[in-house]
Amino acid sequence: MSKCKRLLALLLVSLVALTACNSGGGTSTPAPDAGSSESAPAAEGSTEDAGTPSGGGRTSTIAMLSILPELMELRATYVEEPLKAAFPDDTINFEIYTDRQSLQVQIAGGGGPDIMDLDGPTDAVEFAKAGRIVDLDKYADQYGWSDIFYEWAYGTGFYSEKLYSLPNSFEGMVFYYNTDVMEANGWEKATNAEELVALMQKCQDAGVIPMAFGNSNYQGAVDWLYSTFTSCYAGPEALKAALQGTAQWTDEPVRGSIQQMVDWWQAGYIGDKKSQAISNDDMVALFASGKAAMMIDGTWVATDLINTYPDCNWDVELMPELRDGVGRILPLATGGVFAINTNSGDHDFAAEILNWFFTSIDRHQESVVDGSFQPYPVKAVTADFFTGLDERLVDMYGVLMDAQAAGNVGYCSWTFYPSDARVYMNENTDGLFLGSLTVDEYLTEVQGFVDKANADGTAPVLP
Repeated sequence: MSKCKRLLALLLVSLVALTACNSGGGTSTPAPDAGSSESAPAAEGSTEDAGTPSGGGRTSTIAMLSILPELMELRATYVEEPLKAAFPDDTINFEIYTDRQSLQVQIAGGGGPDIMDLDGPTDAVEFAKAGRIVDLDKYADQYGWSDIFYEWAYGTGFYSEKLYSLPNSFEGMVFYYNTDVMEANGWEKATNAEELVALMQKCQDAGVIPMAFGNSNYQGAVDWLYSTFTSCYAGPEALKAALQGTAQWTDEPVRGSIQQMVDWWQAGYIGDKKSQAISNDDMVALFASGKAAMMIDGTWVATDLINTYPDCNWDVELMPELRDGVGRILPLATGGVFAINTNSGDHDFAAEILNWFFTSIDRHQESVVDGSFQPYPVKAVTADFFTGLDERLVDMYGVLMDAQAAGNVGYCSWTFYPSDARVYMNENTDGLFLGSLTVDEYLTEVQGFVDKANADGTAPVLP
């Protein structure tokens, strides 16, 4: 999923290309320049718990999006240095690129890095369809990857019944409350749509924006909204049927989910009807300053709130139940994926590196707890994994883990929607809000893209 610059600053230190919003999770804007390439000699020694690497004297290159200079040290501490220490007899380089297009040009020309971090499963499907990434089935058998990952996340890496990518983070869409605003006004949290509408009307009466939202710097942030409404209003079963082509997008309750999203935006509940003029950064600032009481956003923004707005008091929960009988749902996603470039001269070494990423669990836990990286969707990541984090992050991850364990999860677009359908929705949802496109016109177009993806086998695998 494409991430805006505030997400890149937080997530790409862990080799994740997000969001969200995505995914997402899968759409990207460049971060400030951090150089064009870098290479360092292999470090000595290894304290990793991933086993003893084989071979020696090999070379591999990993593609990484550029990040803010002040975060280079974090990336070196939790990614580069441990990786080089795990392979002391080999040379591992890191190639920095500033946008997705430059990577695509290299690969199309027969070059490019050995290992790539892609925006998400939908992005990987397009690379697989073009024959530009490696079928990983034999490595999955060799390393037992199907036993390492959560089943839902592992399944997102398949295209045409073959494994082409591995998910390198997981995340979800949740509902944030500014608790200072709520307590100052004596407002209670909502548990369902009726209570939420009443709360949003109270916000407007008090001169407070009900839900912060903005996408002026990244139009595709609308996928955070429609992923939430389709999952939480239509419900996972109805949305899954629509994505698999066994139900129509213009049928209820999927149609109703989009209509409710549009109605709430036009009522000023979402973004005060100004979201096209508000950036992602401004969206979070409005929430943190108390000018907005609530916010639909990804789990990734929790770290942003803690680091950038330490005086803001907030809480996170699942979205209130938007339609009777659906329950409270967490739209789930992988934040990015790793894949091996077909042009790589050593697929085996690249696969060995990938296996190290997902089996060096002590290192990964340190990166999550001490470096605020997003967790891998692997079974070794349990609720206890987050001990030592800020209490609010522990609670937030608890919400995510509980929803996953209970199966109360929906589908974020950057992980589970066909790529062309997602591109269309990202580009045209603002047209719905502004009245230049009707819900039925919009959904008829979506249906066409979904039908095509299911027919040609490019639709993502759904759990």
